[in-house]
Amino acid sequence: MWACFCVVAFSVCAQRPLGADVSHYQGTIDWPTVKRDGVIFAWAKATEGTSFTDPYFTANETHCKSASVLIGAYHFARPDSNVGALGADAEAAYFWSIAKTYITGGGGYLMPMLDIEQAPGSSYTKASLSIWVNRWCNDIVSYGASNGVVVKPVIYTFTSYASTWLNSTVTQWPLWMASYPSNPDIQNGAPASTSPWNTWDIWQYADTNWSGGDSDVYNGTTNAFISKFVIGGAVLTNITANVGAAATFHVTAGTAGSVAYQWFFNTNVIDGAASSNYTIASVQLTNAGAYSVVVSNSLSGVSTATAYLSVLAPLDNAPGAAVSPPGMINWWTADGNTRDIYGADNGVSVNGLSYAPGVVGLAFHFDGASSYLQLTNPVTPLAGSWTACFWVNRQDAPQTSAALLGDSTNILKLEQYGAGRAVGFSVLGSNDWTFSPPYVVPQNTWTHLAFVASGGVTTLYVNGVREGTAPAAIPLGRASMGADGHGDNMLGSIDEPMLFNTALSEDQVLTIYNSGSAGLIRTPQFVTATHSADGSFGLNFEGLSGKSVTIYWTTNFTKWTPLVVIANPYGTNQYTDTTVSPLRFYRVQ
Repeated sequence: MWACFCVVAFSVCAQRPLGADVSHYQGTIDWPTVKRDGVIFAWAKATEGTSFTDPYFTANETHCKSASVLIGAYHFARPDSNVGALGADAEAAYFWSIAKTYITGGGGYLMPMLDIEQAPGSSYTKASLSIWVNRWCNDIVSYGASNGVVVKPVIYTFTSYASTWLNSTVTQWPLWMASYPSNPDIQNGAPASTSPWNTWDIWQYADTNWSGGDSDVYNGTTNAFISKFVIGGAVLTNITANVGAAATFHVTAGTAGSVAYQWFFNTNVIDGAASSNYTIASVQLTNAGAYSVVVSNSLSGVSTATAYLSVLAPLDNAPGAAVSPPGMINWWTADGNTRDIYGADNGVSVNGLSYAPGVVGLAFHFDGASSYLQLTNPVTPLAGSWTACFWVNRQDAPQTSAALLGDSTNILKLEQYGAGRAVGFSVLGSNDWTFSPPYVVPQNTWTHLAFVASGGVTTLYVNGVREGTAPAAIPLGRASMGADGHGDNMLGSIDEPMLFNTALSEDQVLTIYNSGSAGLIRTPQFVTATHSADGSFGLNFEGLSGKSVTIYWTTNFTKWTPLVVIANPYGTNQYTDTTVSPLRFYRVQ
């Protein structure tokens, strides 16, 4: 008998994942629409008592899985009709006879669930009903074990039922609690009570009875959900590696039987990568991106969630690199990682974000469907004067609007809604603006855009030249890049995005554009040195504008001693060492 395995294709993010539970009451369900509405998991009713099979069960299991929604089977318990241990055994046996194919079949199914909400009648006490529940769950565990599958059933109930009829012996099973507040906070809230459990795993927060079923949320991340509730679930872990180091991805699937593997990089097949491990012996910047593996047995094959390899390389300066204008607050170089090399707003790759050749090294590439860069330290939008610069390589997005940078309200648009793909900006629910004259970024061509907001006016610069203005200025949202959470995903690439808390002048914007493939100064460097007759030594250096530098000295290249810390507000500065020494070497950091 094959052991069940599963590896799944869902993004791993910090928000609680959403789910649904369904039965024949909902009729035929449009699962692709449910998926687009943000649902990633569901349970479908399989059986009730010892004779009822839900007529929509097979269709729900099949079509839900085809829509890439994780799906499980549940049993509606009737302890009132099937009393005592023998009744629990009979109901477990009936459920297993109907649902076993989806529990042992592999490919993305969830742990079985027991729906215990039927009034048990006078035959039960809290203790005896808890024995019934435990008996059913243990029977299912035993059925799974005899078929090479490790399962741990979930218990669904509601608050007053649980506190009235169940005792602490049932808390060995994960809790799915129904509790319906008038205004549920699904990302931060919780059921009103979880007694006798100390905590909850899944919360049914609304009995909506809509076409996608009742509304549920998991108390954790998608990754944690997969690990806990997918039968044989496996996930890949993100890796960060230095250039030249080795990096290994590993996936575990199944407990028995023959399993085949095929690894992918940015959705492309990696030739010869057909084992549970994939190792890159010497990581290079071009290895950065999205990895997944399809694991298959004779029954099915499913892809893992995407994992990312971030590659770190020492910062260096290209010949001809320019000094940044003052006022910078964020700079993502996109060179194999999502780090902010100026500020503290490092990003997280989401849904297959990849890298492509850029103007300066690599660039972020967005697929136009779901990938984006989530910024990990979202702050309040930047009010007042500001500048946002991007190199962009645009393709027509599948929809009529595409976001560059923003939050759920304030958004810079690479393609403005209803404006023939012209560049613009928006305040959701308030207004959409384009520039006068309108400007559309050419396709498949690297183009430099700079948005400069000052005095209630926003000016657009294209390739260093003033292109147009708009009679409004919005706060600069900084929560995500390449998408805005409203389906406005861009198709194309962004390189060297950088933000300033001041309105740059036309000459300053032109300096950034003219730096071209050399880019801006990233790390401090000495430019010239002069030795005076009195023995003093003058050091001229460049660095990141606004970042202080430390100058060190040594006589033997073994012990370096700090000499001085110097503020560097404008990117260039100098220092004179008046110490007279026949032999002294310097470095700047």
